[in-house]
Amino acid sequence: TVGGRVLLPEGAEIGVVEEVSSHSSRIRLYSAPGNKINAVLERHQVPVVLEGVGGGNFKIIIPRETEVEIGDRILSPALTLSLLAIVEDVHLSPTDSFKKVLAKSPANIFSVRFVSIFP
Repeated sequence: TVGGRVLLPEGAEIGVVEEVSSHSSRIRLYSAPGNKINAVLERHQVPVVLEGVGGGNFKIIIPRETEVEIGDRILSPALTLSLLAIVEDVHLSPTDSFKKVLAKSPANIFSVRFVSIFP
């Protein structure tokens, strides 16, 4: 159904069902350019907005003081806390008030063969 959550067999959540027809469904990947979703930075349970930049990649802009390290997990805010992305890089200039965090989907979306869809 439209709005269904799309998960990889490993458990990572990668998108949502956007359109349904009699023989197929169209999925909107969370990493699609410009797509924004609420998420939680696992370290200290910090709420963030994950913005898709394409190809299974994301960016997050967070306050300078927020602790984040490469390898930190970014989770969905749902009760099930599905894995959405993993922090790959953190950019911070000495004069900036915010950090730019780059994250990547935990799986290569270009090689996915099967997914699970949950209402």
